[in-house]
Amino acid sequence: MTTKSAVIVFVIIAVVIFVVFAFFPKTSPPPPPVTEITPPLATGKVDDLVSATFSEISDEELLIKEEENDTLLIGLDTQEISDFGQTINESEF
Repeated sequence: MTTKSAVIVFVIIAVVIFVVFAFFPKTSPPPPPVTEITPPLATGKVDDLVSATFSEISDEELLIKEEENDTLLIGLDTQEISDFGQTINESEF
């Protein structure tokens, strides 16, 4: 292979790599949706205050349940990883 053909092959490879990275950029996953709690309107009535408080409590309970479900998923993953290491036991053969 001559020097001229080696340079041409190198340039072609560089262009192909550039095109691949230009047309297929890495995309990060979208951020998780943020749940915003809107404060209640201030009406000055006790009944509205109590209902707003109960509404906030139920919203917080939903958030707490979602967080507990996330921790359960993490526990399942760690158990699967732990079990994967135990798949082959050489002393059994």
